[in-house]
Amino acid sequence: MVLSRNKPIVCPVLIGRADDLTAFHLLIDQAKRGEGQVALISGEAGIGKSRLVAEGKTYATEQGFRLLQGNCFQGDISCPYAPLLDLLRSQFGSQTRTEIASELKPFAREFFQLVPDLVHLPLDTTHMQQLIPLEPEQEKRRLFEALTQCFTGLAAKQPVLLIVEDVHWSDDTSLEFLHYLARRCAEYPLLLLVT
Repeated sequence: MVLSRNKPIVCPVLIGRADDLTAFHLLIDQAKRGEGQVALISGEAGIGKSRLVAEGKTYATEQGFRLLQGNCFQGDISCPYAPLLDLLRSQFGSQTRTEIASELKPFAREFFQLVPDLVHLPLDTTHMQQLIPLEPEQEKRRLFEALTQCFTGLAAKQPVLLIVEDVHWSDDTSLEFLHYLARRCAEYPLLLLVT
C-alpha cells in the first residue's frame, strides 16, 4: 500500500474523547430540536480540537444539518469580519450569480459591502436610496442584523452547524458579531461552534 505524502493520516477511531463526543452530539440534537446552542472547544495546539470538530460535522451531516464554516488565520486579527468573509466565500463561491442573488437578496446591500465579488446590487432607484451612508456604529449594527437574519433564516429552512475555527486569530468586530449571534440564536435550530 502506497501512502500519499500530501494526505494526512487520520485514525478512523476517535480515542479518549467519548465524553466530549457525547456532549457534542447532545448539543447537535438540542439544536436540531430548535434549541439554539453555542459551544467553545479550546485547548493547546495539537490536542485534537479539529478532529473532534470533524466528528461533530459528520454527525451533524447525518442529522440533516447544513454546514457553514469560516476559518481565522494569524493575519486576520487586523481584518474586520475575516472569518465571516471566509465563510461566505466558501459557502457561496461555487454558486452562480443567480443562485447567490436568490439566497442573499434580502441582504444584498449589506453583503455587497462585505463581498462585492459575490453580491451585485441592481441599479434601480430603490437600492440607490439604500446606499446613503450611515454612521459607522449604525452600519455595523445593520450588518450584524443582516448576518444574523441570514444565518437564522438558513436555520429556519434546515438546521445549521456554523463553525468558526481558530477564533483566537479573529478581529474584535468578528468577536463582537459572534456574541451578538450567540444571543440571538437560542430559538433556532443553529449550533454555533467556535474553536
